[in-house]
This record gives sequence, structure tokens and C-alpha cells, in this order.
Amino acid sequence: MSKRILSFVMSLLLIAGSATGATAQQRQVTGTVTGADQAPVAGASVTITGTRRGVQTDAGGRFTIPVAAGDASLTVSRLGYSTRVVAVPAGESNVAVRLQSDILNLEAVVVTGTATTVRRQNAANAVAVVSREELQRAPAPTIERALQGKVAGAQIVTNSGAPGGGAQFRIRGISTLIGNSSPLYVVDGVIISDAGIAGGQNFVSGAGARTAISGVQDNVVNRVADLNPADIESVEVLKGASASAVYGSKAANGVIVIRTRSGRAGAPRFNLTQRFGYAEQARTIGSRSWTRAEAEEELHLTTAELDTYFNADGSPKAEYDNEAAVFGRRAPQSETNLSVSGGTEATRYYVSGTVADNEGIAANTGFKRQGLQLRLDQNLGSRLRVGVSANVNHTVAARGLTGNDNNGVSYYAAVSFTPSFFNLRGENGIFPSNPFAPSNPVETAALSTNDEDTWRTISSVNVTYDLFERGANRLQFLGNGGVDFFQQRNSLFYPAELQFEDDDNLPGTAVNTNANNTNVNGNLNLVHTFDPEGGSFRATTSVGVQYEDRDLTTNAVAGRYLIGGVRLPEQAARTTLDGFRTRTRDQGFFGQEELLMFDERLTLTGSIRADRSSNNADASQYYLYPKASAAFRLGDLFPRVDDIKLRAAYGSSGNQPLFNQRFAPLFVSNIEGQPGIQVNGTFGASDLRPERTTELEGGVDFTLFNGNARLELTGYRKVVTDFLLSRTLAPSTGFITQFFNGGELHARGFEALLEATPVRRDNLTWLTRTTFYRNRHEITDLPVPAFRPASSSFGFVYGGYLIQNNESPTAMLGFKDGERVIYGDSEPDFLMGFTNDVTVGRFTLSSLVDWSKGGLVANLTRSYYDDARTAPDFVAPSSVARNPDGTVIPRDPNVCGYDCLSGEERAAVVGAWSPYIEDGSFVKVREVSLAYDVPSQLLNRAGRVNSARITLAARNPYMWTRYTGLDPEVSNFGNRSVGRNIDVTPFPPSRSFWLGFNVGF
Repeated sequence: MSKRILSFVMSLLLIAGSATGATAQQRQVTGTVTGADQAPVAGASVTITGTRRGVQTDAGGRFTIPVAAGDASLTVSRLGYSTRVVAVPAGESNVAVRLQSDILNLEAVVVTGTATTVRRQNAANAVAVVSREELQRAPAPTIERALQGKVAGAQIVTNSGAPGGGAQFRIRGISTLIGNSSPLYVVDGVIISDAGIAGGQNFVSGAGARTAISGVQDNVVNRVADLNPADIESVEVLKGASASAVYGSKAANGVIVIRTRSGRAGAPRFNLTQRFGYAEQARTIGSRSWTRAEAEEELHLTTAELDTYFNADGSPKAEYDNEAAVFGRRAPQSETNLSVSGGTEATRYYVSGTVADNEGIAANTGFKRQGLQLRLDQNLGSRLRVGVSANVNHTVAARGLTGNDNNGVSYYAAVSFTPSFFNLRGENGIFPSNPFAPSNPVETAALSTNDEDTWRTISSVNVTYDLFERGANRLQFLGNGGVDFFQQRNSLFYPAELQFEDDDNLPGTAVNTNANNTNVNGNLNLVHTFDPEGGSFRATTSVGVQYEDRDLTTNAVAGRYLIGGVRLPEQAARTTLDGFRTRTRDQGFFGQEELLMFDERLTLTGSIRADRSSNNADASQYYLYPKASAAFRLGDLFPRVDDIKLRAAYGSSGNQPLFNQRFAPLFVSNIEGQPGIQVNGTFGASDLRPERTTELEGGVDFTLFNGNARLELTGYRKVVTDFLLSRTLAPSTGFITQFFNGGELHARGFEALLEATPVRRDNLTWLTRTTFYRNRHEITDLPVPAFRPASSSFGFVYGGYLIQNNESPTAMLGFKDGERVIYGDSEPDFLMGFTNDVTVGRFTLSSLVDWSKGGLVANLTRSYYDDARTAPDFVAPSSVARNPDGTVIPRDPNVCGYDCLSGEERAAVVGAWSPYIEDGSFVKVREVSLAYDVPSQLLNRAGRVNSARITLAARNPYMWTRYTGLDPEVSNFGNRSVGRNIDVTPFPPSRSFWLGFNVGF
């Protein structure tokens, strides 16, 4: 090892004067690289074995490379293919290389450091890799929805079915109670924002404070939804702290590493994808049928009103599907993607453009996207390589008015209180006033707008400079910098003619919210590789520094009583203002040593990260995050077993305090007639610091049947300490609440991945993949009294959460026999995903089925229908069963549900049990598609067209569940760590069907 260190030190001293010396006489070797189908493989890497010197194949799979005059060896690799080493004897100058498809992605590279990677088969962590092909089977509006069911260890749940996104990406359970719960997203080396900024719906719905402009129940979009799935080459999920430790204090919730598409050398190659389709409501609630007697007794209608709605025999004159009147639109969908790539060995480019227009299932809802992706990779001489990219996206999400509501104005809040004998539909733009609710939701949907318009640019620069390469030593400089900027504008308008606008005598409401976010970050790295002849040992040393600056400014203005109907809230008779700014600066240092030994059978990695942040109480203090891992490949010890890999990893990562936990927000006040500034009564402790997650992961991987199957088994134990918590202070301090660190949580989990090709023939291939995931938590130390998160403000009778010692933080509480008890856990018992791709000749049938077993949901949407007595299975009071003494015989709630109890029965059981806690188990068909590759003989007649595919696809076409709400995957309170699975009148889910054409020329 001393020789190793001495070699590294001497290399650093010789950087300035080093130059690649003249080598022995060389010769040119040309060749072609093809796949198993004899089609050329473009973009394959061809290197001289044992060195980093190499070239890439062009669009025709051709390459030319200078090698030594004697015997030589070339290593050929390409993502999606198995690596092959080819001997080139001294007398040969031309080779033909055929690569076999790496269907199981064993050759994929995964992140091990800020500037280093390793082949997946040598990795010591269970890292999920999702390819572009897997993301593109069925069109998805956002990257989170495209990943659902494809990552073992991840639970991805949409907050509602509203267009434009809004999802929760939870990796290996929770790692915080009140801190940031989103994973860290890294796009082409740039750390991007996933902020969710409320748009102002609360000002109308009053879901939170009735006078507040925005709130946590605004059904917000988390901004990773801006990314265009069509521009993504691959997604890598670093699931545990032992893998994410390389990103330090921002990585406790996991890291999502996204690589966008890049160009390949060769003549310009165009690719056009055109899709058309439609969306429709996937699941409905329905409504009860009424008789005249029931309407008279339960709704207390007058004789004149009864005569309006009912016939003389007591039957309704008509029944209307008011749910379909709001959400029954068959919404057209379209998407166009056009890309071109090409270039030379020195210059490679990729340009793509996207236009998508997906209308929503309710009036004035939908999602539109226009995007432009630019990437240029340039070799400046033999040592310097520069890559620049820019991703510009413009999205408009029109989201309607759904979710929790205290004013009776959101769509389902009004639909649920409207009996089926009343028609909400209007004629010629005139809508009836709804006597049963504060609003007519059909009118609200037709005349109001709730639009979120976002412009976003993500730009990056990557620089690689070979400082020197001498013998077994190689030293590289790798630099990366980037800017993530977005501007979000929310525009809400509710005209004076809406029914509910007359209620406060301030007709007409408008809200404008503006947010500007800028993330600037960069890192500089030195990577030294010691790779002696023979390849039995390789050591990679890397050191680096990283800097990040995040700046978010939001301001909002809301107005009531719009003068002359003008949509400007600033000119309303009554205005409300709000705004804030947060800015955070982080700095980190990183060092890692990675060893590949014994012909790459043994992998050893050790690293440490040091981070500081302005959100910590002491902005100058560094916090350390170590990592150590080992993997050993035993080889083919048993028949039909190609390889067995044992692996173990240990690591630590953090979760920074939020800006408003460190700093006390200020607000303007009037003090004795003079303007002043006050704090809001909260501040951070003097030692406020990041939460810390430490994890031990172990597993075993099997490669079976000549590379046709792979089994990956992983167990982990996670410990979270230094939780960010809040405590109430004595009034004498002058403050109300203090944020501090304390407490501990333990989590255990198990993951499994089975990939196999049971059939692999010339005209028939079957690829199947199954994932399994289970996780359990327990709080082992809580230094504050048990407390309810914000999502439990409804009360435990509906199903809520209580953070308490020696219990799971995701446990759902309710009442049983009049006592508050834990009903179960909102965390599923397990999650499983089943993916199958069957190719028969030119046809490929693909499917993805997602199974979630267990997990409780608080279905408050049903309580709206119960209060209105409109639930489809509601039983009238006349059918009350009684004992001989006249007392009510309550129905079994486990069989019937609270909504089918009569009024007297409901009064008898309220407080005795929680009727709205339901099992959220489901089986969903997430994706299904059938593709046909057009024969080449037909393409030849089309001139330059060299490939064409026709696809029929569906997303979320079917679901099996006993849950009585719209969708068991729901979260009224948005993306939060605890307090999810609360269902309050959300935007309903939709299913979509597509016809697509893909042409390459």
C-alpha cells in the first residue's frame, strides 16, 4: 500500500509538467459493433483493455481506434448490452463484434460517489435502475407516475387525481416527523428543487384558516413534475443512507439520480413520437335514490318542492348523475415528441422538443406542456471533454376546485349534498341555484379557473480533464455546475355570478400567487485511478467540494368584491397580501476510496462527507456523514448458479432544518398607530442541527441460468436520531414555540427483486420482473408529550394520527367501544409489483400490476355523503331494526359501514367506533401496452424511414379494491412524512387510453 500512496503523491507533483509520452508504434484498427439481431449498435464504447483510451461507435456501429503494433485487446460496452473483450492479433486491422443484450441490466453503472460509478454487478448497495424503455411503455404526465410500481423499497402515491402532478415519493419509510420529507433530486449532476408552493385555493375553500391565502391542503404540485419523462435516459434510486451518504445532509429521504438523453456520433438521426388518446373518470361514488316520503322526512321539503321533484306515486320524476355532470367528460389527450441526434467523435448533439395537451375530466381542467431539451458534448483535444445541456419546460396545470372544504364550494363537497333528483346541469350557460348546498359545482367548474403556469430551466455544464495518465496511474479533474430556475404563477378567478360568491356579500374573488426559485450548485472533484496491468486490482481515490445556494421568493395577493368583474385582485374592494423569502447556502467536502480486487470479485468502499448549512444554528459547523461497504462475488459455486454476491453497507445521511425552523418569520403589525415588525413567536434552538439517519444494509444477489435470471434480497435496519421537533415555551420567554433536536426512531425492512427471462428465443422472448417491499417503524424515544400532526385536526373519530413513544408514527387511531385505540397502520403490510414483457415476432405485450396489501385510509369523503344522507347504500330510518323493548339494533359496521346505518343507529354508535377507517388494499393495473414493429420491407418503400412502431397503451385501466372511496392512494395534506392517507373530497382518478406512432429516420 505504501507504493500505492507514493505513486499517487508523485502523480500529483507531476501534474503541471506531465504529458502523455510517445508510445510504441501504433496501427489503426477499424471494426463494427452489432447486436444479436445484427443491427448496428450506435454509441458503444470501444476502449483499449486496461486503459481509458477509447472511442464511440457511430450510427452505423462503426469505429476506428489506434492500438499498439503488437497483440492488443479491446473492451466493447454499451448500456443495455453485456460487455465483451475482443482480442486483436498483431496481423489484424479489422474486427466485427457482436454484443448480447443485457436484459437484466447487470452491466448498468450505479453511483458510488459524487464523481464515481461502479458496475451494478459489483455494487454493495441495492440500487434501483429504471431505463428509458421502462418509463415509456405507457404515457405518463410526470416522472413520479412513470415510476410507480417499478422500484422495490419505494412507495409512490399521488395526492389526488388532479392534472399536473402532486405526488409523494417515500423511500424505505419515513425519516422525519416534521422536516422535509421529499427525496433529493439530481438531474445531470444538478441538485434541483422539488418545492410544493400553495397557489391560493384555501382563500376560497377555507380548508385551513378561512382568511389565509394558502395552506397545506391546497393540493399543490411538487415541482419535480416539471420534468419531461420523454427526455429521461435513466433513473437511479439511492434508497438507503448507506448509498445516499455521498450527498450528506440532504439525503436522508433517499436520492433520485436522473440522467437525460444525449447524442450519439453519426449522421443526423430523427425520431418522432405521436400519441393520441382520451381520459375518463376511473371510479365513481354514486348517489342514493330517493322516494317522496324519504325526501319529506329527511330533507324536510315543502309540498311545493316535493311536487316539483316527485310523481304522485312517490317516485322521482327524474334522476340525475351529478357526479358525471362535473367529472364525466371524456377528455382528449395528445402528445408530440421530436428529437434529433448525431455528430462526430469529437462533437455530439441531441435536441428534442415536446408539445402535450391533456384535457381534464372536469371543465376548465387539464395539463399542458411545451419543452425543449438541448445537449452538446464536445471533445477539445485528447484530454478535455465538455458537456453542456439546457432543459426548458413550460407547463400549465388547470386543477379545478377539489379537496377539503369548509365553505361547501369544492366540487365533491357540493355534489355529495345534492340529491339525485335535482339537476345541476345548466342550459345555454344558465345554471340553476342549488338549494341543497352553497354552490352549484357544475357552474363552478364551467365559469371559474385555477391555473398554475410554470416556466422552468435546468442548465448544466460538465467538464472532464485528464490531468495525466502514466502507466497504471490516471488523474482526472471533474467539474459540474448548474442552475435550476423556475417561475410559478397561480391565477384563480371566481366570477361574481357564481352561487357561493353572494354568500359573503363580496361578489367575485381572484387570487394571484407568484413564486421565483433559483438553485445554483456546483462541485469540483479530483479522481485518481491506480489500475496496474492484469486487471486484478484497481483503486479509485476521489476528493471533492460542493456548494449550493437556494433562493425562493413567494408573494400572493387575494381580492374579494371585484370591481366591474376585473380579474385583478389588486383592484378589488378588499385585498389580502402574503409573502415570504427563504435563502439557504450549503457547503460540503467529500472523500472516498474504492477498491476492486481479485478480478473484480471484491469491492471495498469507504467515504466521508462533511457538510455545513446556513439553516443550522451554527452555520460554520461541519457535520460528518461516513459510509463503508463491501461486496464479494463467490462465482458459480452451484449448478445453474452463475454468481453469488454477498454485500453489506453502513452509512449515515442527514436532513437539514427548514428555513422557518431556524429563523423566526417576521410580519408587519400596527403598534400604537405606528408600523412595526414582530416575530411570529417561533425560533430555533441554539444547537439546531440536521436530523441524522444511520443505516445498516445487507443482502445477497444471485445470477442464475446463464444470465437469464437474477434474484436480489436485501434487509436493512435504519435508526433516525436528532429529530426536528417543536416544544411549547413558557410565556415569560416571549416566544411560543421552539424547534429543537431530539428523539429516536427504528425501522426495519425487507426488499426483493426477481428478474428473469423464462423464454428467450429468436421469435419469442418473455421478460418478467417482480418486486417486494415491507417496512415497519417504531419511535423508541420521544422527548416531548405525544402530539397530533396537522392532518389529525379532524379528530380521531374519523381516523387520525398520534406521535407517541413505543408506537409507529404511521399508526392510525380511532374509537372502539368508546375508547381511543390504534386500529392499525397506514403503512401497507407489503407492496409488490409485477412487470411482464412478452415479444412474439414483431408484437410486444407489456404490463405492470401493482399490489398494495393492507394500509388504512381515513375516508372522510364518505362522511360528506353520510351527513347529506346521499350515500348510494344509505338505509332510510324506516328500516331501523329494534329489539322487543324498542331499542335500536345497530348493524355490524364491519359488514355494512357507517353510511348504511339509519339516523338513530348512527347516533347510537358515534363515539363508540370510528366508521371511516377503511382498509386501503388494492391491485392496480398501472400500465398495459401492445406494440407492433413495422417490417423493414414496408419501411423501404417510405424512403428514409428506418424504424416504425405502432402502440396501443392504457394507464391505470383497472383497479380491484374494497375501499369505498375514489382511490385509496390519496393525501389531503400533500407531501408530508406523517399524516398521509387522509381522503377528503379529492379530484377523482382517471384512466387513459392511447394510440401511438414512433418513427425513426
